[in-house]
Order: sequence, then structure tokens, then C-alpha cells
Amino acid sequence: SLSLSLSATMALSIFGTGFGLGAVLAGLEHFYSPFAGHGAYGLPTAFAGVIAVNVIGSTFVTFKLGMTVGAARSKYGVKYPTMYATDDSEDARKFNCIQRSHQQALETYPQFLLLSLIGGMRHPISATVLGALWIVARLQWAKGYSTGNPDSRYSGKMTFFIWYSILGLISLSASTAGHVAQLF
Repeated sequence: SLSLSLSATMALSIFGTGFGLGAVLAGLEHFYSPFAGHGAYGLPTAFAGVIAVNVIGSTFVTFKLGMTVGAARSKYGVKYPTMYATDDSEDARKFNCIQRSHQQALETYPQFLLLSLIGGMRHPISATVLGALWIVARLQWAKGYSTGNPDSRYSGKMTFFIWYSILGLISLSASTAGHVAQLF
């Protein structure tokens, strides 16, 4: 029950930090934005940052993670179509950690992209900042995971920003939905 309590406390901390970060960024952007003009397609001109960072930049991150898996397949002798190495060797563990870091990124990537695009329509600067934080965090997370020790995936100072960024983007998307529904 103590470990459950610690896990629940940690989860609440992550949620609070993520949602709070999104709310603070959105508030700052709402009251002070030098890029408030609208450009093509009726989108804010700063939405170009969302496209450049959250869509294009993050795509290169997923490519890099995929290429890392390809290189690890050669290095550790894991042939296609085998998804994970099946023996208990250190090489198998390292390969599996590299593969898992890529797989986990792909599991959350559609949500990251969609939340970036929706939240970025109303809060493009905030969404771009959260996207940049996600990219840095995702790369640090993969680097730690690739050591072969799954616990090292959170060893970087920025790694929790994977989750803070996604939760922040949820906040921005909720704000966009409220604005579209003319609730505020």
C-alpha cells in the first residue's frame, strides 16, 4: 500500500505539473503575444512554429529512433521480422531496450501530433515550446533506455517533459475546444 501511495503521488505530481505548465504557458501567451497576427488559412502566424517543431522536428526524432533500432539489429544480430530478442543475454537486453524506446515513442506519437495541431491553433507559441521540450525529453529518454537498463530511461533531467509536454498539450487543446464552443 505504501508503494501504491507513492505511485499515486507521483502520478498526481506529473499530471499537476503537466496541466499546470500548459495553463501557465497559455495564460502568458494570451496576455502577451508579439506574434498575434493571422496568416494563411486563418491560422496564427506563429502556427508555423508548430508545423516546424512539433510536426517536422518530431518526425526527424522518430526517424532517428527507428534508425537506431536498425543499427542495433545489425549490431546484435536480431533479424526481421523478429520484434524483440528472445534470449537472456546482455546484448538481447540492450537491443530490447533500444527497440522499446522507439516503440514507446510511436505509441504516444499520434496523440502528441494531434494535440499539438489542435492546441497550436489557439496557443501556437505554447504548443511550439511544449513540442521543443518533448523533442529534447524524448531524445534523453531514448538515450537512457538504450543503455540496457530500463530504469535509466528517466535518468536525464528533462525526461519527464515527455509527459509534462503531452499533458500541457491536452490543456491547450481543451482551451481550443472551449474557444471553438464559445465557452470563453
